[in-house]
Amino acid sequence: MISRVVLTTYVYPTEDEEKVRKAVGNLFDLEMFEEREEEMGDLRRLEFVCEGPQARLSLGRIYELLREQEILDAARRVLREGVTAEGSILFHLNKQAAFAGSVSFAEGGESPLGPIVVEVFPERPEDVEKVIDWLAPETIDGKPIYEVKKPRLREEELE
Repeated sequence: MISRVVLTTYVYPTEDEEKVRKAVGNLFDLEMFEEREEEMGDLRRLEFVCEGPQARLSLGRIYELLREQEILDAARRVLREGVTAEGSILFHLNKQAAFAGSVSFAEGGESPLGPIVVEVFPERPEDVEKVIDWLAPETIDGKPIYEVKKPRLREEELE
C-alpha cells in the first residue's frame, strides 16, 4: 500500500538539534528511517526516509495518535487536501506539538519554528485513497465507520 515515507524538517539556530530529533521521534519510529543531513548556512536540513515494507509500519504511531486524539475527520481533510499531482500525500505537522507527543497539522506549512514535512508515497498513485482510508477513515460521530487493518508496529512482530 505504501512504498516510501519521507520526513523533512529544519533545525534553526535557536533550536536544539536533539529536541528537534525528539519531536520527530515522538511521532515516528526513527529506527525505521535512513537519515540524511545537509548544512544550509545557519540551518541544518534533516531528512528521514523509510522505504519498502517498513514504510507503512513507520506510520504506526501517527495512526494511533489520530485515534487517541480523536482527530480523524480533521486528518482526513488535511490528507485529501495534500494529494499531489504525482499521487503522493503531502502534509505538515507542528514541530512544537510533536515535541509534546501530539499530532497538530500545520496548515499551509505554518509553524513558528518550521514544520515537519511528511510525504507519503503509495505503491501506485491510484492507491492514494486506500492510504487515506487506512490512516484516517471516514467517521460517524467521530468513530470510524470501518477500519483497515492496522500494521504491526515492530518488525519482530512479523515473525
